[in-house]
Amino acid sequence: TVAGDVGTGDSEEYETAAAMTRLLQEGPIDGLILLGDNAYPDGDPALLNDTVFIPFGSLLYSGTELLPVLGNHDILYGNGPGQVSALGMPGRWYARQFDDLLFIALDSNNSEDPQQLRWLEETLSASRAKWKIIAMHHPPYSAGVHGSYAPSRENFVPILEKYSVDLVLSGHDHDYQRSKPINGGTYVVTGGAGKIRPTSADEFIAVSWSVENFVELRVYEDQIMGQVYAQDGRIFD
Repeated sequence: TVAGDVGTGDSEEYETAAAMTRLLQEGPIDGLILLGDNAYPDGDPALLNDTVFIPFGSLLYSGTELLPVLGNHDILYGNGPGQVSALGMPGRWYARQFDDLLFIALDSNNSEDPQQLRWLEETLSASRAKWKIIAMHHPPYSAGVHGSYAPSRENFVPILEKYSVDLVLSGHDHDYQRSKPINGGTYVVTGGAGKIRPTSADEFIAVSWSVENFVELRVYEDQIMGQVYAQDGRIFD
């Protein structure tokens, strides 16, 4: 499951988390991907109990692995390292293998970092995984309020396209968007777990919705199936 910009700690976030938790009735959930801005307004790690560990507690206690990235609010006032530690992240960027799926978390706050870019290329070039999913906070392609984030597109996307990454997940814009296929990859923005803003359309966007949401991904031998849920359990994409 995937949620973005959860860090409000308010009733809207808790309703999204409750809707996600109801999926446990269908079976275990392997991973919970959080797409950054885990604690508003300035990433204080002391707030993570209210914004992550309590609302998503049932998932985490059931054995779901927490797979977060850092957003722009998470690194204010030097809080990035504290979040990395509190959330149990291996680092500000890392990889995790799930059978034939390679999951990579990136730090889009530092997309120009040569060490991160070198690590990303080495990790993808060495992988023989059939499926590759990337998570970052700032979307390379977005028609939302913030729009496409040029540093993510300029630094990450050429490497992702080179190694045929299938799916890129981002938050930052508080809405839901799915791109048309772009050079073989699909770009999903899901930053509406806690609050929403108006969204829009663009030539590269297949669908966009201004609604609280989270995404469920099911990985099969021949496909990745994504289902996008509203808080009432309705699947709208």
